[in-house]
Amino acid sequence: MVEARTAVVIGGTSGIGEAIALRFAREGMNVVVAGRDVVRGETVAGACGQAGAKAARFVATDVAKAEAVEELGRAVDTAFGAPHAVVNCAGILQSGKRVLDQDLGEDERMWRINYRGTLLGCQVFGRLMAAAGRGAILNVGSLASFAPLSLPAYTPGKHAIVGLTGILAAELGPQGVRINAVAPGYTLSDGLKAKIAAGERDPDAILATTALRRFVDPADVAEAALFLCSDRAASITGVTLPVDAGWLVQAPYAHYLRGNPIRPAS
Repeated sequence: MVEARTAVVIGGTSGIGEAIALRFAREGMNVVVAGRDVVRGETVAGACGQAGAKAARFVATDVAKAEAVEELGRAVDTAFGAPHAVVNCAGILQSGKRVLDQDLGEDERMWRINYRGTLLGCQVFGRLMAAAGRGAILNVGSLASFAPLSLPAYTPGKHAIVGLTGILAAELGPQGVRINAVAPGYTLSDGLKAKIAAGERDPDAILATTALRRFVDPADVAEAALFLCSDRAASITGVTLPVDAGWLVQAPYAHYLRGNPIRPAS
């Protein structure tokens, strides 16, 4: 009998993380959902069980606390051994502002959760995977990993995740552990839907910034996550894959075209 693979989704209680957890569940894996929201976490774990996970459980975890992530690692190791896949998806968002107006308290909180939370997940589970001689870690970046978005605490942290992913790929590759990242674009999560409904986001304007003229669905990111954590990506490590409906190509193309229009052929 083939042993079931185990996946841990840190920040799996909603949005992209929830979609990833459910996608792993449909592959028949053991799925551990980690996050702060107990009610939502238990709900997602239950949905994973119904979706086909061999085993599914929720572990309350605050990535801002090193001891909490370390306890998560011990709980997973005790129940399932070293996991085969770990996704670092926990994070918080920021509203736009200028660098000179950046509150240092907010800056510290963003780095503690978004970057250091990812670092802790990589450290705790990277050690377990290195000892087992296999495994795949997936970090979650953003369009802000590549572009200077007006989010002066969020953007540098997402840039840093790309650097961390590359360093870890080089360090853990010899132990058979792969590290990659995804960079989601405008994802039609519950949060974005609510902002659109409240009139705080213009969906038509957002769609016009993408080459495919569509939003990213959380399931789109989940498919990329499954691939990068699977044996189909056995030779891929150290990459950050945009899942952005073509935002990164459309934005510079459209702006260049405004000042340098293509003339009709005579």
